[in-house]
Amino acid sequence: MNTPAPRRERLRAATIEEIKETARAQLAEHGLSSISLRGVARAMGLTPSALYRYFDSHDELVRELCADAFSSLADELEASEALTAHEPSGARRWLALARAYRHWALRHQVEYTLLFGPRTLDVDVKSARCGAEMRRALAVLFRCMADQVACGCVDTSHLEAQLQPELREELVAWGQAEGVPISPAALAACLSVWTSLHGALSLELFGHFPPQITDFDDLYDMQMLNVLVRIGYQPSIDIAAVMAPTALPGTDQPPITPEHEGPAPAA
Repeated sequence: MNTPAPRRERLRAATIEEIKETARAQLAEHGLSSISLRGVARAMGLTPSALYRYFDSHDELVRELCADAFSSLADELEASEALTAHEPSGARRWLALARAYRHWALRHQVEYTLLFGPRTLDVDVKSARCGAEMRRALAVLFRCMADQVACGCVDTSHLEAQLQPELREELVAWGQAEGVPISPAALAACLSVWTSLHGALSLELFGHFPPQITDFDDLYDMQMLNVLVRIGYQPSIDIAAVMAPTALPGTDQPPITPEHEGPAPAA
């Protein structure tokens, strides 16, 4: 039998969660620059000094919000990775992962904006717990690329030939910093995929697609498969088979796009 935490610890944990929920509400309504310990305290009926018992600074609060968001994203990606571990098609494994990423972003527009929207505050989000959760999310994408290269599904030799010395050095440094055992060309492929994925998501979430375009599901799938081909995916792709619905983490149902309620809040 698990021993329950002492009452004081439970109350402290509940207060920390209430502080973060209040800050998320401010973020959703007015953007990142609106978050302040004084404003959070006022909304909770506390004195500003009381909040310093839980968070040393505004920056620490923002880092915790980022850490929670990256943790949620990492959980979603890891669950998708586990669901498709035995899928023989590399393209289908990648598309399931990309769909899981989009599914998370559509359900967590405030958090997506916090992590990937424009930065209006100088807050280091790569340190401590926040950095660890960010690397956990990125590790799923790196593993996907490493597996595709290792099995011969992706050939990055054409990218290798295009790399200039300075960029190659930067990619090597990045790979070493992240502890990723793949070539500079494969890391360049990761960046191509990353920019395509976030370009598509940001245009959709922030309402920048032409108003005539409403079939975001198929458009996103098409973009994710196109970038896979561009980075050197070798097997032929049966579009109908690869784009068939895939189960989302935690459900036996195919992905359903949540009702779009307009652009995500500005950061």
